[in-house]
Parts: sequence; structure tokens; C-alpha cells
Amino acid sequence: MGIESDQLVFDYLSRVGDLAQQRQLPSGARMRLVSGLRHEIDRSRSPADSPAGVRRILARLGTPDEVVAAASTDSPGGAPSSPAAEVPPPPPGPAPPPPRPARRAAPAAPDA
Repeated sequence: MGIESDQLVFDYLSRVGDLAQQRQLPSGARMRLVSGLRHEIDRSRSPADSPAGVRRILARLGTPDEVVAAASTDSPGGAPSSPAAEVPPPPPGPAPPPPRPARRAAPAAPDA
């Protein structure tokens, strides 16, 4: 993987992130979108990919405008639903404990 190929990927993902922010996608949706795209690009690349090979991968994913537009309309929260850009959410954690009942103040001792 050469510097020029890496720069193409960086520029593409930066543009996607910028457009997603301009279109006011929630930060979590932006992170999932960029992370999912990064994973798909890395999975599709080979160590010997030339800049032309990387351009083909990026073209297959779509322009940054197309990717962000699809992510903006795929779901109400702005999360992507395309397999290339989807990252599963983390498993739910344990439920928080219920609130404790308020303590009553003890009656004041009489003055002696």
C-alpha cells in the first residue's frame, strides 16, 4: 500500500465525514458510516493495490455525496443501512440500578 493510495482513502473518508457533518447526521451515525466505509475499503484492498485500484474501490462505493445522501435517508437516526457502511452496534450493557428511596431526617433531640 503506497502513500498515494492511502492519501486517496484518507481524502475520501474525510470528505464523507465533512459532508455527513454538514448534513447534520448525529455524531454516532457519522462514526459508524466512516468506520464502516474504512472497513469495507480495507477488506477490498490488497497490499499491492495501485492508486488506480483504490480509485476503482472508491468508485464502487459511490461518491461521498451519494454515500452521505444514502446514509441520511436510510433510517430516521441517519445510521447507514447499506452493508458496505454498516457496523453492528455494541451489545447492551447491564441496566442501571434503581434509584434509592430518600432518607428521612431523624427527629431533633430536645434541648436539656
